[in-house]
Amino acid sequence: MERLTYDDDLFLRMECVLGVPVVNQIVWKFDGAVALDALESMWRMLAAGPIDRSVRRTRMPGARDSWTAARRSADPVAIGSSIDRTAVDRWIEDEAAVTLDPIGGPAWRLSATSVDGGGTIVSLVGSHVVGDGGALTSAAAAALAGRAVPDDFVRVGLDDSSASSMTLTGADVSDGLGRIGASLSGAARAIGRTAVETARARFTASAGRSNAAPDSTSADPDRPRVLVAPENGAWVPSTVVVDCLSSQWSAAAASKGGSSNSLLVAVVLGILTGSGRITTEDRVRVALPVSTRTTGDRRANATSGVSIHVDAGGAYLDDLGAIRASSKQAFRTQADRTVTTTFELLKPLMQLLPDAIVAKLAASGSAPLCLCSNLGARGVALRTIGGVDATAVAMRSITQNTDVDLLRRTGGGVSAWWNESGERATLCVTGLDPDRFPSKEHLRGLVEAEFERWGLTPEFW
Repeated sequence: MERLTYDDDLFLRMECVLGVPVVNQIVWKFDGAVALDALESMWRMLAAGPIDRSVRRTRMPGARDSWTAARRSADPVAIGSSIDRTAVDRWIEDEAAVTLDPIGGPAWRLSATSVDGGGTIVSLVGSHVVGDGGALTSAAAAALAGRAVPDDFVRVGLDDSSASSMTLTGADVSDGLGRIGASLSGAARAIGRTAVETARARFTASAGRSNAAPDSTSADPDRPRVLVAPENGAWVPSTVVVDCLSSQWSAAAASKGGSSNSLLVAVVLGILTGSGRITTEDRVRVALPVSTRTTGDRRANATSGVSIHVDAGGAYLDDLGAIRASSKQAFRTQADRTVTTTFELLKPLMQLLPDAIVAKLAASGSAPLCLCSNLGARGVALRTIGGVDATAVAMRSITQNTDVDLLRRTGGGVSAWWNESGERATLCVTGLDPDRFPSKEHLRGLVEAEFERWGLTPEFW
């Protein structure tokens, strides 16, 4: 029996307890038509692959939920009526807002529509519970290659439907007892480590207090907020999708001693500064997601993350080297499997918590001020459907059912996803602050200004 990991459980709780599902979306933009039989073939492969599964929730205290065969598979490819070119944005947003169900199914949806005057837009959305962005792109790439199961995402949990209730209960009891033991052990180790780290930190602070410098890792939460969005009510964060030539992006990064990743960080910092969310006095914590997926991986979610700190004063505009170096160091540290963080030790305990406690703890949760997800060249393997090459492929993650109060309380800033699909580089930018990014047009203007700053020619979707 395959159990949900802590990360799988996190996204399940966001949906079931907090009412804010997270979905991943891949969007293809074609200049011409895509054959329906090619889309149907893609759908069949996805339906036989690892994202087509469901969660079995357990009632046994301490036991983890498990995977089972999909209770309801995705409907066949949804083909929409032709849309005007100016309505592409709206169609993509509507597809990202579809209701998915990782418990009852379906947990994913494949759809397409033609564009007046020529062109096709294809969308694949999947619940984050059944797969992270890497899992969804791997499943899609395998499906386009005529394979149901990718090399790095194995299909699991398909034999539970035949198990008796007594067998399932026995397995849950065993898992619950095991997880309680793991939780107590992890918590004890974490407490011991925290005590040592606290003592060391106090000694270091006492020794170097006279030379200490203030270190603000994010924008000042006490900075006065001017309310631009409504005082309350539903609010969908603004998102902009933009392309440029991959060669342009690479040249701009290289010209300042950087990489595609460090340029991504610089662009997002510029958008945050332009919005007024941060100032040149701030030292900004930048979140960089990292895939830990390996060949034969059984995990639905296999993403970790690192953080770096960047002074927003503008020095990075002339030299991306510091961002590049700190990112490399953070990635090396994360890749060191010999290091077990306090957070890792506490994961069994956190997964043990009942929904009611999770809901209370979530009240103080926060969203990243600056999240930059570099998906690299993953779009290359996804580019072709039925022998037709997409002009660009966009990838992103979306939180559904958001409202103004939630977004202000969690304090998010900008989340961005970047990838290459051959000669095109595509950037998806979402403004999570409803007052700093009150409309798509406003966000687009900020993105356009940053592209101009770096000598990039934007092509907005």
